[in-house]
Amino acid sequence: MNNGTLAHRALFDGVRNIIFDLGGVLYNIDYHLVEQELSALQHSGAATLPRVLYTRETQPAVFMRYEVGSISTHEFYTAIRQELGIEATDMEIARAWNAMLLGMYPGRNALIWRVKQRYRLALLSNTNELHIEHIKPECTELFSLFEKLFFSYEMGMRKPEKAIFFKVLHDMGYIPEETLFIDDSYQHIQAARECGLRTLWLQHPDSLDLAVDMLVPRVESVL
Repeated sequence: MNNGTLAHRALFDGVRNIIFDLGGVLYNIDYHLVEQELSALQHSGAATLPRVLYTRETQPAVFMRYEVGSISTHEFYTAIRQELGIEATDMEIARAWNAMLLGMYPGRNALIWRVKQRYRLALLSNTNELHIEHIKPECTELFSLFEKLFFSYEMGMRKPEKAIFFKVLHDMGYIPEETLFIDDSYQHIQAARECGLRTLWLQHPDSLDLAVDMLVPRVESVL
């Protein structure tokens, strides 16, 4: 057993609750596809317009407003056209916006079901109405495995705001020191640590399988 494995097991000692991120942890997303698809919809004068830049760390303000629910989906379409110089129908904008959503990582339902046998689970995601409506049919079973779903656009706040972590802890009755937060964005991990949570920065989605094996060790039945 290497030192890294021992360190992670020590991290998990005393954990009773786990807060999972969605995109990049349970669901495959590609931010670059939003840039690509929305840029293709910008009108011919786009050279004088803001570049569509959408990454894990940085997005135009219109996307952040939409993710905290301060604008409706209809207002989002209007703002996209006005602020980014987009010439497209609502349906075309929705298709471009949803292009980043590539599908659930294989085996996630079974993985979360395993973890659910030992820990209380909540889901915390920076997301929006269009994305949730798009993935809901595929994620119905996954969502049912969590005690509660926390979506930024319904909460009026988003990660890495510390208030969103305190809200989840309060609503779930979690003790920070007994709660593990798993996310693929380092700025979110930093904020969670400052709120007293234990954290696991998931730098590659395949690493979740190893983490779950340490959280819920496989036990062979002896007859």
